[in-house]
Amino acid sequence: MKRLSRPVYLPTNLNTSIICRLRENDPSLVRIIFSSRNLGSAGCQVLANSLQNNTRLAALDLSHNSIGAGAQFIATLLQHQARKMHITGGGIRTLMLGDNNLRDDGVKAMAEALARNGLLETLCLDDNHIGAVGLALIGQALQTNTSLKRLHLRHNSFQSLSPLIHCTFNKASLESVADSNHSLRYVFLNCGYSYECEELEMILRINRLGEVEARRKKIAVYLEEDLGRMLRIDVDGLGKALPHLLSILAQHGSSSVVLQALLNFPTEVFYFGGSNPLARCMDESMDADDAMDVEYLA
Repeated sequence: MKRLSRPVYLPTNLNTSIICRLRENDPSLVRIIFSSRNLGSAGCQVLANSLQNNTRLAALDLSHNSIGAGAQFIATLLQHQARKMHITGGGIRTLMLGDNNLRDDGVKAMAEALARNGLLETLCLDDNHIGAVGLALIGQALQTNTSLKRLHLRHNSFQSLSPLIHCTFNKASLESVADSNHSLRYVFLNCGYSYECEELEMILRINRLGEVEARRKKIAVYLEEDLGRMLRIDVDGLGKALPHLLSILAQHGSSSVVLQALLNFPTEVFYFGGSNPLARCMDESMDADDAMDVEYLA
């Protein structure tokens, strides 16, 4: 059957025909717009169940449906797809859940799914009364999620963007910088976060360079900001990693910072060994598939 280029608008009621077509994996149902249909939690459960084995549907719009607690059924679906679709292919890539009164409780279920789902690329959570707790949960999920590229969060009730800044550029340590989220590229917000918006946008611009380059650039920024502190604290084992760290800084950072660092190195920096995490990064027995460690610190 030929795939339709236009989305399918579902009727007000969940009719048997549409549900059957979804269960039968109809290849013509690629995008469904089911906004403002008063779906509710019960209708959301029926729809989610019909999609358990569907590999064709890529975009689902459930905006303005008063889903509320029904978010748990969508979350369960996303987790199911994460386990199954990485083998068979397919799965929902765009999910619109704007204006569904999810609140922090509903966001908790979605965040748990997001942490385990490696398929979803766009998620809209506009107008859902998401507060500080809900945004923190989203931030925690994004620390492990590597697929989401676009996140819509307009018109919610949180007051700070710090959870998003923290998960995309965690400056607690060199390792946390490397393990930050490098895949999220766009966050759509309403006005009111001017200073934090600028900082977040700077990070997202780095992410738009691509995951490998974003990781490299963030490491360079971190080293440029905190190299002096690192030299004072992380002396043991730094010598072995030092040439590689400097090469990263030289490529992306300020040359004047590199020069100043070279002029001020204490002699003990060049001591090899110790139990410092950076020295462990140089261990030849580390996993060769760990792109960050192998490419940038080995």
